[in-house]
Amino acid sequence: MTPSWLNEKDSDEWRWAAGYLSSRCSSSLQDKLSLLADVDFSRLVRSIHALESEAEGVKLIERLRNAIRQRRYRLSKGGRKTCSFTLPLETKTTLKRLAKLNKTTETALIERLIEGAVQVASIQKEAMRREAQMTKVIHNSRKLEQELDKVRIDETKKQLHHCMKQLARWESFLKEELPELSLEDEAAAAALAEKRLRVIQEAINAAVAKNEMLSPRSI
Repeated sequence: MTPSWLNEKDSDEWRWAAGYLSSRCSSSLQDKLSLLADVDFSRLVRSIHALESEAEGVKLIERLRNAIRQRRYRLSKGGRKTCSFTLPLETKTTLKRLAKLNKTTETALIERLIEGAVQVASIQKEAMRREAQMTKVIHNSRKLEQELDKVRIDETKKQLHHCMKQLARWESFLKEELPELSLEDEAAAAALAEKRLRVIQEAINAAVAKNEMLSPRSI
């Protein structure tokens, strides 16, 4: 008959129980314990009954039952483990006082403090990550703007060189300085110059836009 305190469905538990018996069984009781108790539940049960036929075995099984209860308790508490550390007397007194003020245990208060510290560290880490990311974005933005400024200057020089070349060709063709224009021709020339400037500005904007689109620093 299976002992009521032993759970056959929990293989981890009864295998652990078999290991417990194997490691604590005296030489005089070794013949009561099956070598296959840790792999065969029925053999473990028979071993327990055999051990209970001896006074020493009864005490061993009682210790096993207590050990199983303690193991279940530890597992039910989320895998808690006893820790031992030394605190200064003043710190210990403060911890006890704070636990009393917060109507909790010293252990629970320590857990809360650690969880709070972990949360603060996580927030600080995220803030540092965002700050680094923002610094990188600002750096890339400034670098991109410097590159675009250079593109504007280079394109302006290119357009200016083209205009100067055209003007030089006209001067060379006329073999003399440009003649004085009438008011009507001056207005027409000004309108034409304005039109050419718009074309130049459009060429500059196009060069900047193309460079901005292809730049790896573009945001």
